[in-house]
Amino acid sequence: MEVGLYESPHRRALYHWCLTERPTVGQGTPYGCYDVDLENCASVYNKRPHAPRSIESATTELERFLDPSVGLEIGCPEMTAILRLQNGLRIHDWKPDLIVKAFRDLDIAFFDSTLQCHTSFNWRCAEWWNELRRSPTAYRGPLGMTQILGRGKAAIELNAWGILLNSEDAKLDMWRVTLHEMVHAYIAVMCYDPNPPPTPYDRSRGWVDSHGLMFRRLFYAVRERAWRWLNIPPVGWLTLG
Repeated sequence: MEVGLYESPHRRALYHWCLTERPTVGQGTPYGCYDVDLENCASVYNKRPHAPRSIESATTELERFLDPSVGLEIGCPEMTAILRLQNGLRIHDWKPDLIVKAFRDLDIAFFDSTLQCHTSFNWRCAEWWNELRRSPTAYRGPLGMTQILGRGKAAIELNAWGILLNSEDAKLDMWRVTLHEMVHAYIAVMCYDPNPPPTPYDRSRGWVDSHGLMFRRLFYAVRERAWRWLNIPPVGWLTLG
């Protein structure tokens, strides 16, 4: 494996940690989550998929959910999740399990709880990443990847080498890449073909527009909430995943 551009003993320890340690409640980075949340991240469960929507309909639904003109009341699920996320972003001595533990709250706060049980979420080593990037059914980016599994299921993979060893701001990019890939996963989960062909799922279908118009509409709405509530700068997002 190549030496990372920003590799250091601390960064190397983070890389090793995320590939050898399993996220566990009560260990690693302190973050409020449950065992079931981590289990749901590990793999896609055989839960009935959402009723498929057109990409226009799914985009409009999420834009409405993220509308900044709609206030969030203290105690509502989205605000409760946002408060936990704010605390998580303040943690100085973090480990890569932080983003896995926060995945459920990101789903609640940004995607109206549509991804849980339909989207897996994992860190991957450099060798695994390079091999899977050849997949024709994955959105391929330098730091993150979303595989379209078909029938309303998706798998998000984070490039541990790219983020932890080769990113100037590993912590910030970890959050930004995750939200970027969650937009891809939302489209795959909500806008799937209920009768896919027997051949491998074709990402060239009309509704799968990679970074096209509908992705950008969703992306900008998510980015706006991330800047407004989590103080994640709205720059440099589009090329991350």
